[in-house]
Amino acid sequence: MNPESTLQSQLEIAPEEKRLLVLASTPKDSKMACKVLTESGIDCSVCTDEHDLLRQLEQGAAALLTVEEILSEETVELLEGFLRKQPEWSDLPILILTYHGADSPAIGEVIPRLGKVSLLERPVRTSAFTSAIRAALRGRYRQYQFRASQQRLMESEQRFKSLFEFHPDGIFIRDLTGKFISANRALENMLGYSAEELHNTSVSSMVLHEHTEEVNRYFEEASKGTPQKFKTRVRRKNGDILELEAAYLPWVVNGEIIGVHGIARDITQARLYQRQIEHLATHDPLTGLLNRYSLYDRLEHAIACSRRDSTQTGVLFMDLNRFKQINDSLGHDRGDLLLEEIARRLLKSVREGDIVARLGGDEFVIVMENLHDIEDMVRVSETMLENISATIYLDGHELSVTTSIGGSVFPKDGEDVTTLLKHADLAMYQAKEMGSGSFRFYDSYMNIKILERLLTENALRKALANNEFVLHYQPRVRTIDRKIVGVEALVRWNNPERGLIHPIDFIPLAEEIGLIHELGDWVLDTACRQNKAWQDAGLPPILMAVNLSAQQLGSASIKNKVQEVLAKTGLNPGYLELEITETSLMQNMEATLDTLHAIRGIGVSISIDDFGIGYSSLTHLKRLPVDTLKIDKSFIHDILDDRDDAAIVSATIALAHHMELKVIAEGVTSLDEIRFLEKLECDEMQGYYFSEALPPLQLEKTLQQNEWLLKSTAGVVTPLHAGTHH
Repeated sequence: MNPESTLQSQLEIAPEEKRLLVLASTPKDSKMACKVLTESGIDCSVCTDEHDLLRQLEQGAAALLTVEEILSEETVELLEGFLRKQPEWSDLPILILTYHGADSPAIGEVIPRLGKVSLLERPVRTSAFTSAIRAALRGRYRQYQFRASQQRLMESEQRFKSLFEFHPDGIFIRDLTGKFISANRALENMLGYSAEELHNTSVSSMVLHEHTEEVNRYFEEASKGTPQKFKTRVRRKNGDILELEAAYLPWVVNGEIIGVHGIARDITQARLYQRQIEHLATHDPLTGLLNRYSLYDRLEHAIACSRRDSTQTGVLFMDLNRFKQINDSLGHDRGDLLLEEIARRLLKSVREGDIVARLGGDEFVIVMENLHDIEDMVRVSETMLENISATIYLDGHELSVTTSIGGSVFPKDGEDVTTLLKHADLAMYQAKEMGSGSFRFYDSYMNIKILERLLTENALRKALANNEFVLHYQPRVRTIDRKIVGVEALVRWNNPERGLIHPIDFIPLAEEIGLIHELGDWVLDTACRQNKAWQDAGLPPILMAVNLSAQQLGSASIKNKVQEVLAKTGLNPGYLELEITETSLMQNMEATLDTLHAIRGIGVSISIDDFGIGYSSLTHLKRLPVDTLKIDKSFIHDILDDRDDAAIVSATIALAHHMELKVIAEGVTSLDEIRFLEKLECDEMQGYYFSEALPPLQLEKTLQQNEWLLKSTAGVVTPLHAGTHH
């Protein structure tokens, strides 16, 4: 490959710019010259006249070959004008064939006017001729190369300048002494300093003191040739703190490091968002306390430290008593406000360094690390109980909230997170059984009780499917003639292993595990079906009283359920009475009123059971669609010895009668109680004096043999069925 081809291959040159233009005396001479040159590998193009020369020059050329005799004044002016108009063409090689060389007057005038002129004296040998032309072309190609290099350098500088000026990150250059040489607008805006102010400001004065040493070390490493990437914090001119992600890069010129390039990105907002995300991942969004996952992690760490240092770690587990009722009655928004207030009070109750976390719902856990004295747990628990029980004023409501707290200790009560939390939870439930506002440490006996409870729970869930529940019926006797006018259906659990279990031992558990609706439906259906069967057997019609739990009463479908059972069993609604307790009645008075009105509207009567021990008053009775009051047996038991109980019973009966309500005395156990109630004109009586609750067949025989009780001549009432108190 010849030198021209090598140069051409290194440059991107248009074909027109590679050619040699030939303008001879005649077109024939031009063609002959081109033929010789083409055979030597030189690309050339014939110009027919001066105007054709100008046209082809505008298209591009590497050099011009012409002869002295054609260079008229017109031709010279034409070329001179073109070169002046196109400054980049001022170095165009012009080769002139002449007989007299530079001695020719005409040539002497042309050279200064046309710039880069080379003279070829005639006659010239072909080899010398082509060599001269090749040399001119090589020179031209080098000019192209230089011009391209300059263009690339200029473009590179412009790209760098654009990158420097318009980059969204802060870009700067520092000399080896650390002084700012230049900075872009982004850095000025980021730091609040102008470029001139930065020139006179040291980096150390902007970087926060705790980061100065490491930032200086990064600069030193970069100035030795090792790029550095780091994060730091700086102070803006106005005093604001920024978090930056930065890089130092060596500034190398001719193989020598003369400074350091810097890039700085403001990550203040990004770090803020990151911290917020991390906080949300590790903290409860409502209270701001640690969440369950963070609690497990922190407790595991505390256990590891205690194991290493041979110390103890305490765990307190607490929840709020009756939170669900508060949440349901006041609404979830106020329930959330309550939880936030509880969290604040807990933080004020614990020691400095103790961990407070919300496990979920109304459950909170406190982890006490480095526990040297168990009494510290007692003191913190007492403070928690006191602070939480203080009156809470919440959005116009005044609340009194109590809590129950259970405690476990590493390593005595467990050596892992799960066990410690489980045992503290068990202790909390034991505290609940002791009453509101109690604290209890875990002891191993609780596991036995919990196991028994689990076994009972599993057996209870299977009892319905296995037909283990039965109903017994306790008679209600009309006072005036001692006639049986009704019975109360009382459920029993005929457990294969434990025998007959009374409702006091399993109804609370059924309510807790959500079985009460299914069990209540079974009781209602069975009782109605039994009453209809007795009537169909020819026995005198009596009222069937069925207890309704608070959960059943709160169900929106209870009225439909009662109608469905009555329709299915064929029992007249007039022979069904639903008993509700004062406590369930008062939980949601307005909703209860609507439900009772609906039930009473289908002909079913309503009675209030255990009246006198709840939170209602006789004034509430004006609003309630009830037919009967059942005075609790606790008042009847001491009616003969306690003047207060006697007064309460007397007043209740009198006022109830005034309101046209029927009154039933529960728990009657003696003849003297009967006579006392008879004087007060109590409508009906129920109790073990007359009969305990009997199985269906036994009660049926009693009804057949003793339609009513007869007074003996001595005035003694003969019991229907002698039984013992259960």
